[in-house]
Amino acid sequence: MARWALVVEENVGSGDHMIWAPRVLTEVEGTREQAVTALKQLVPGYTPDHPMMAKQRTLYRDGDSYLLASRGATRTFHCVFKVWEVLWDSERPEIQQHRLGEETAG
Repeated sequence: MARWALVVEENVGSGDHMIWAPRVLTEVEGTREQAVTALKQLVPGYTPDHPMMAKQRTLYRDGDSYLLASRGATRTFHCVFKVWEVLWDSERPEIQQHRLGEETAG
């Protein structure tokens, strides 16, 4: 069974140390459709790091990915949500062996 990461990419940090970075919110084992459904349920309640107090939040969808735009006092920040298949993880060899074995068998 495939393993899927529900990922958000957003601005983290502050000031000159702000960067655009991905973060795995959770993982789902099952079909891609199950992972997309889980993402669809997770996104509306997500609170991004920036802005601290949003005046307006707008959610967009493009296929299976989402864009959340949050307008603050001085600028608008955004974050992107996607589903990614977990193919390999050096800290979890069971995933590595399972997924790489499937790919070479096909």
